[in-house]
Amino acid sequence: MTDHLAQQIFEAKWICNGFPKAGTHLLARLLLPIAPLEPATEAGYFEQPWAGTFRDNSFSLSRQPHKTTTFRIGRIGNGHMVKAHLGYTGDLARFIEELGAMHVMIYRDLRDVAVSQAYHILAAEEDEALAHPAPDIYDRDDFDHLLLQVITGHERFPSLAERWEAYAPWLEDDWSHCVKFEDVVADPREWAIRIWRRSMRLMAERFGVTVSFDPEGADTVVNVMAASAQRRHLSPTFRKGEPGGWQEAFKPQHAQAFLDTRGGYWLQELGYEEDEEWAKIPH
Repeated sequence: MTDHLAQQIFEAKWICNGFPKAGTHLLARLLLPIAPLEPATEAGYFEQPWAGTFRDNSFSLSRQPHKTTTFRIGRIGNGHMVKAHLGYTGDLARFIEELGAMHVMIYRDLRDVAVSQAYHILAAEEDEALAHPAPDIYDRDDFDHLLLQVITGHERFPSLAERWEAYAPWLEDDWSHCVKFEDVVADPREWAIRIWRRSMRLMAERFGVTVSFDPEGADTVVNVMAASAQRRHLSPTFRKGEPGGWQEAFKPQHAQAFLDTRGGYWLQELGYEEDEEWAKIPH
């Protein structure tokens, strides 16, 4: 393999995709050692290293034109990454594969996502760049009611489960690599190995070659990736970042709202629950 070909394989374009409040920044920290964030350009393509499919904000389902999303994604530089909130479409999946961009998506227990989003709304004034676009429409004086509004949807924002269903088809996409937030938190090194090796093999196959991994060299890469992910407190929206926090926040009305809006269905589909016993929360 020539040095030029090796560089093309090992300096892939990366898309760090996540369902909002499911750990996008954690995944970005894992990938950062092998793919620094795409820098801002004079042309203004990336004032912020972000790409998305939804118009104005990622908490809606109002899609912007496909060509707007692909325009930004197509300008990711080799060896660089953009963070993203990309809902699935077949056209977008084909574009990403044809571009040869490594697409990794992180998802999380939707109950923890709901709690995280509620706190994100409460903290809207603390970081204008990453703030929720319309915190004032929510009842921020009553956390229980705020959490319920997040789950069921409120005014122009759909329910949590409905928004998740725009992302769920990525789980069936062969080119994409989907990971659970909880797994990355529990064993960042294992998931660094899986993501890096699979991605490099996909790139090598694209050029019709095979790659072998030097154990010492591979260990160096994945150790640095894992160490970076463990510094997740440096992520811009970090609060607690621990799985299972929903158990302290959920009341019976929240559990029932989850069941009523297909959230319970998705907990089983994603492997978080086997049945609906979890929803029997004492008053």
